[in-house]
Amino acid sequence: MVEQAIVFGSISAAVIAWALAEFLRSRWLWAAGATLAAIHSAAAFDVFYNWSHATARELTMRQTAALTGVNFAGGIYVNYVFLGVWIADAAWRLVAPKSYETRPRPLTLATHGFIFFIIVNGAVIFADGWARVVGAAATSLVIFQWLRKHW
Repeated sequence: MVEQAIVFGSISAAVIAWALAEFLRSRWLWAAGATLAAIHSAAAFDVFYNWSHATARELTMRQTAALTGVNFAGGIYVNYVFLGVWIADAAWRLVAPKSYETRPRPLTLATHGFIFFIIVNGAVIFADGWARVVGAAATSLVIFQWLRKHW
């Protein structure tokens, strides 16, 4: 039971850190979110997949098929890319903040857009109960911030 609380608590905290990082433009919260997402992934691999990539792939495919009707075996790989992108982006933002702030705008939009897309899917569409409420509130805050910033 404690292990499952770590799995779900860490991703909820990651989503909250992500939203606050976007709202406050905080590189430290951005890095905290990426770290919490990594903790979530490791905890999920331990608790639900018994450290088996094949099991993770199969169960992710089943969950996708149950929700969408499509047997897509690549979902676990999308999750790996998501985690790698967020961690790399957070590291860049911490290690070289001036370079990060002056990088090409399309790169920023692509990175943040991809992270947004995955979080909406994981924390709203595929989530349920209180996790969906947290995900919906977090994504709403980010949308509000983006609209406020650009309009």
